[in-house]
Amino acid sequence: MGQAGTERRMARPRSQLAPPKRLDRAFENPDALLDLVRRCAPYKTQEAVHKHPGVTRTGGWFRNFWALGGKVLIEGAEPFFHNPVFIAAARQSFGAEIIRPVALMTNLNLPMAGLPPHLDLPFFRGAMNRELPAWMLVPMGYSGLFHDWAVPVASAITWFYDGAGGDFEYWPDGMDAPSRVERPPYFNSAVLADNEYMYHRVGAIGRPEDFVADDGIPYNAVLALADETTWQVRYDGRVLQSWHWDAVRLSLLWKGYCFRSADEAAAFDDHSDDLTLAMVTDLFCADLSARGVAFTRPGDPFNDLDWKALLERIYAPPAA
Repeated sequence: MGQAGTERRMARPRSQLAPPKRLDRAFENPDALLDLVRRCAPYKTQEAVHKHPGVTRTGGWFRNFWALGGKVLIEGAEPFFHNPVFIAAARQSFGAEIIRPVALMTNLNLPMAGLPPHLDLPFFRGAMNRELPAWMLVPMGYSGLFHDWAVPVASAITWFYDGAGGDFEYWPDGMDAPSRVERPPYFNSAVLADNEYMYHRVGAIGRPEDFVADDGIPYNAVLALADETTWQVRYDGRVLQSWHWDAVRLSLLWKGYCFRSADEAAAFDDHSDDLTLAMVTDLFCADLSARGVAFTRPGDPFNDLDWKALLERIYAPPAA
């Protein structure tokens, strides 16, 4: 690799890049956004969206993408994806000249137990959610092996929920320092931060007696609207559960690349230092060997369930 490739690898430090920024008004027209949430129903389970192999049942988390890879996928989502509020906040917080919106997704959570602290799916040059499955990106992020290819990304989470629980807890000063907490009632408020490097979590949602079990919903179930105020979990032509609109925690996650200069953006665009699946596998294998971990190199890394289980075990979140 030449000098230019080395310079590109200095795109971000190994720690949190930007302090979190709270936004009291995320979208100019939240009512139109909520209308689009309704029009986009039904929603797949999070695991089905990300095509997790070997999974048959899951918890109460549903999702869809309104935009991915910089492209709008849902008609009517353009003004929310190219949100000037998020772009201005990211430019200020990340000290970046160029902000490129890259993804916008909805998350709908049924009543559920709280989740452990985690980091968001990372973005690496040549290895993102379009090229690699989410289950592989997770251990890539926690391993620390791929930091040299990391792309600075601003994440803005916006909430619409005023039920029980549903806190957003985050650790902007590291896990050894006190956390901060955002609590309902939420309506169009957001936090923009460096979520690939800042630990955060969703607290318990709803009442404990209503919690959906981690394996309580079939992988291929969907969350559909029966009417304006009633959500239904449907599977194989049957209604498994019904929930009032107010019992479901709605959030939207926006992400944008943050480049400090045009030169940095151009270095990203030329793809001269992209990861490949072979490189990812090689780096994992080298590290596993150095750790003394027994393994068999996968012939099909995307679909080898033993390889998946090994990576998830060895490169698990520290707090898990």
